[in-house]
Amino acid sequence: MTQCVAAAGLVALVLGPLCSGHTGSAEQDQARAENKPIVIDEAPAELTKIAPRMWALKFSPDYRMFGVTAGWNNPVEPGELVLWDYKTGKARLVVRQKDTIRALAFSHDLKLLAIGDFGGGVKVLEVATGKLMAKLPQHAKLVNSLAFTPDDSTLITGSFDGTLKLWDVQAQKERHMLNVPGEMIVTVALSKDGTKLAAVTWEGKAHLWDLGKLKKLHTLAASPEKEGKRAIAEALAFAPDGASFVVGSWDSTLRLWDAATGKIVRELKGHDASVLAAAFSRDGKTLATSDSRGKVLLWDPNKSDPVARLQAHDGMCFGLDFNHDGKRLATAGWDRVVKVWNLDSGQIMATFKRPQP
Repeated sequence: MTQCVAAAGLVALVLGPLCSGHTGSAEQDQARAENKPIVIDEAPAELTKIAPRMWALKFSPDYRMFGVTAGWNNPVEPGELVLWDYKTGKARLVVRQKDTIRALAFSHDLKLLAIGDFGGGVKVLEVATGKLMAKLPQHAKLVNSLAFTPDDSTLITGSFDGTLKLWDVQAQKERHMLNVPGEMIVTVALSKDGTKLAAVTWEGKAHLWDLGKLKKLHTLAASPEKEGKRAIAEALAFAPDGASFVVGSWDSTLRLWDAATGKIVRELKGHDASVLAAAFSRDGKTLATSDSRGKVLLWDPNKSDPVARLQAHDGMCFGLDFNHDGKRLATAGWDRVVKVWNLDSGQIMATFKRPQP
């Protein structure tokens, strides 16, 4: 790890080339003692020096760290998870493998971190050490999205195989399965109180369930139909109070929905490209959305027009999340860079990246 200070106070934090080979417990202990990242590398040797494009970004429940997933399959890039310390800018944990790591979710007690990959695999790791705690039975297709229930008793996985599975992580057994026949699940979201589960699909629909009763509440058209088809729905997030949720689609449609009635609250106009991700600040006063041109728009959810725009990345931006007070926003893009933004000034506070070969 190297750190340098550039003009205008920009801090560039760069993760150096990663070692190869699986990191065992003795090496993990040594890494922690020397304040170095724990590296668990199971990627093919020929992928070692390849820096992958980035996907999901999530802050930990205590906001002291955030995780970023990465990878691709054409051209082949390694699947990667990097867990960063938000305050120091140092990598704590690096996990590398062959399959692209698409999704991640922290348990609320901060003991576990789940990752889902292009191969349909789901692994549950110990946050402190990176130790593999569970490897769940394989989905038939890639796993796009993950969420822990508030009590951490259940992990929800959403897959292109058209299923949402509810897992007992400790027993490594499936509790329940919800199906959306003929559709591929892109993103899942859980309301903060854990009572509502939503999913959006490749076929352009949004589904909402009462999670306690495992009862479908609504099936919604995420965007207008054109020539008999709807645009892929990808962005999805619940407002903190669970009363509404936002859905964004590849035709740039962005809609806020009422969770109780299944009706549109308002259309949010401002994107001119595929909407890829959405996140609310913890107080619900700010919504952030990102698109395939690397733009991030900030919204007052009570208004239809954006209050600010950031040209965050060169290319697709799938990862974004707010810090604890909503004054900072972290974003991750296919340009292989993570940026932390000061939302008061609209300026970059820090960047995090691995060097390209």
